[in-house]
Amino acid sequence: MYTPRMKHFCLIASVVLLTSVHAAHATTVIEMTFADLVAQAEGIAVGTVSDIREQWDATQQVPLTLVTFSNLTVLKGNPGTSMTLEFLGGTMPNGLVMVIPGVPRFTVGEKTVVFRTGNQREVCPLVGVWQGLLRVVNNPQQGVETVSDSYRIPLVKIQAGKFVKLSPTNATQETLSLPTLLQSIQHELQHPSNPS
Repeated sequence: MYTPRMKHFCLIASVVLLTSVHAAHATTVIEMTFADLVAQAEGIAVGTVSDIREQWDATQQVPLTLVTFSNLTVLKGNPGTSMTLEFLGGTMPNGLVMVIPGVPRFTVGEKTVVFRTGNQREVCPLVGVWQGLLRVVNNPQQGVETVSDSYRIPLVKIQAGKFVKLSPTNATQETLSLPTLLQSIQHELQHPSNPS
C-alpha cells in the first residue's frame, strides 16, 4: 500500500540522495510566521520529553522514532496527560541510521514548546519541521525560563510576526521568557492575525 506518508518519504529520500552529492545538510522549508505556527498547529503544548523509543514499521519498511512529552501545559488541542509524536527516522534492521535533515533531535528531560500537526501522517509532526519546536531553558540571570529555537539559539522577541534571534547586534537584550511567549500564543489564539 502506497500511503501519503510513503509518498512524502520517497520524495524526501530522493531529494536527500540527490543532494547528498552536493553535501547538502538541511531540508528546505518555507519560513513560518508566528501567526502561521499558531494557526496551522493542530495542538500547542509545553511539555517535558519523558521517553524516546525507536521502532521499525514493517508495513511501510521505515524506522520511526516516538517521542513522548509529559507534564503538559496545553494551549491548543486536547492531547490528554501526555503526547507521543511519531517522527520518520531512526535505526534500521541492518544497523544503519536514517536521519532526515532538519528534523529536530530530542533528549529525555528537556522542556519544549511544541506546535504539532500531522502526527502519524507526516514525516515530521511539527509545523514547519524544526520551526514547530522551541526549547525551554532556565535562565538564572533573568530568573525565569527562556525560549530558544530548535537549534538552541536564544530568542529575543516576536517582532513583525517573526521570532528575533539573539545576535551580536542585540546581545544586550534579554531573551524571550516562557511566560511572555505563552501570553503571545494565547493572544494570537484569541485574536488571530492574518497568517501569510
